[in-house]
Amino acid sequence: MRAAARIDEAVSRKAQQSARTREALLSTCLRLFAERGFASTSIDEIARAAGVTKGAMYWHFASKDDLFQAILDRIRSRWQEVVLQPVTARQSPVERLSQLFDSYAELFRESPEICLFLQQVLLDQHNKLFSAQVAKVLVRTARFIAGIIDEGKEAGVFKAEIDSLITAHMILGAVEGASQQALTARAITLPRLLGEAKLMTLGYLKR
Repeated sequence: MRAAARIDEAVSRKAQQSARTREALLSTCLRLFAERGFASTSIDEIARAAGVTKGAMYWHFASKDDLFQAILDRIRSRWQEVVLQPVTARQSPVERLSQLFDSYAELFRESPEICLFLQQVLLDQHNKLFSAQVAKVLVRTARFIAGIIDEGKEAGVFKAEIDSLITAHMILGAVEGASQQALTARAITLPRLLGEAKLMTLGYLKR
């Protein structure tokens, strides 16, 4: 019984170590890809920055392409938890749109590299497959936001003449721009920038 318990404990420790290594690789890759771009970041740089061997990296991810997919999956998962769930839990369109800005502030607070990573991929003309995947994610996100605006128009709280999809893309642009400005103008915080963007957006939409 004791031997079995020791084996179980060793397996558990190994699994925890493996999970920590994988998380370190994903976090490191997200930061490096955001700073340098996907094509300009080598496997050696990733392993060195994460403090692991190339062998350990290839144990978790078969290739850089595999790493990219894992990062994109991670971003989707965090977006669903930090943005989608709190927004859909709100009752009215105004509350949902307000929560959207607050949730993005939280998402970028915990992972400030997300926005830059997505932008780097979109601008990378050498890998159009990846840029197309990110573009699809952003289009789906814009449609989700447009749906909230449509609900507000139907409820009579948002202006009927507003183009919902164009406004949704405008909101995404404001969110992305705020993230960039917070990184370049350190004296201005991201929550403050997104708070102002929220007020401007709601003021534009409300009847």
